[in-house]
Parts: sequence; C-alpha cells; structure tokens
Amino acid sequence: MRAHLLLAYTAMRVSEVVGATWEEFALNGVRIQTHSGLEEKVDADAGNWTIPRTRMKQHRDLTRGPHVVPLPPLLLAAVREWRAADGPSAVYVCPSPVDQSKPITAEALEKYYRRTLGLAGQHSPHSWRTTFSTTCREAGRDADSVESQLDHVVGNKVASAYDRAKRLELRRELMKWYEATLLTARDGATVLSIGQVAAA
Repeated sequence: MRAHLLLAYTAMRVSEVVGATWEEFALNGVRIQTHSGLEEKVDADAGNWTIPRTRMKQHRDLTRGPHVVPLPPLLLAAVREWRAADGPSAVYVCPSPVDQSKPITAEALEKYYRRTLGLAGQHSPHSWRTTFSTTCREAGRDADSVESQLDHVVGNKVASAYDRAKRLELRRELMKWYEATLLTARDGATVLSIGQVAAA
C-alpha cells in the first residue's frame, strides 16, 4: 500500500500522506548542495517530495515555506514506478480505489492498520513518526536533523531559514540510513527492495 510505505519511510503526518499529489514530487533528479556547502549540483539519483505549507500542520506560518522531504533511494525507485503506472493525468499519489479523482482518507488508512494488518492497540499510521524519532535518537543521529524532518521548528525562525538547504542534505543522508535500518530490522541482515517489502 502506497500510503503505508510513504508513512514508514518519510515519517510524515497521515494528512500529508493521504493528500499527496504528483505535482509535489520531483523524481528525476534535484539540485543538492555539495559537501563544501558553497555550490549546488544536480543529482540525477535524488528525489524530493515538497509539501506546500498550506498542507502542513503548521500551515499558518507561511514564512517557513514548503516542507521538502528527501526521498530515500529504494522508496524513490518505488515512487517512480507508481508514477509511471499511473500515467500523466493522475493527480493523487494515493487515490481512492472507489474514485481515482479523490485521495484515500485518513480513516481508511486507520482502518487498514486496525483490521487488515491487525495492529489495533499496537501500532497506528501516526506511530511511524514516533518510531522514526526514537530509532534515530537511540542511534545517536543528529537531533536537529530529526526534528527538521518531522517539520518541527529548530532554533529561531531566522536560523531555521538560513540552515534549511544545509539541513536538507543532512536529512537526505539521515533518511537513507533510516530506510536501511527499517529494512534490516524487518529482514535481518538481508536488505530487500521496497517492492518486496510491499508484497510481503
């Protein structure tokens, strides 16, 4: 299920995932900062999901701009496959199975976790954010990058805006690590592709 994979591997909120549109995704390479931080280059193997501030929980603070979510490599490969399968006229990444012109609902996703996955009282769609935060912190990952990925304000507004580009690349590395960590936790030492995880 697409929404399930986006939740698990990006740690975004349920509302942000179910409302995701294809126009928010840059899948064929993005501009990234080099390690020196003084210039940019195009990385054809990178992708971003840029969520408009109006769709975020902190939507009233438009000065923060959109929330850019770096897509880890295996998830990016899967999303590229979804896009190719949907065709150019598709609007929603997670369309309703009943009406493709509408997205799935948060309620449908909650029901999927409770009934289909049998996780009532154990894990919910929103729990992926806690899982992400806890896993990263226990591994000693950079706290500011973790908070920034969750779209929490880090420092004052001026510093946050100034550090946005630099922190995005730190988060890109963080999300690569997190994706690999989730797959290893599920499968032991054998890391499977996102497609294999979805089929399991």
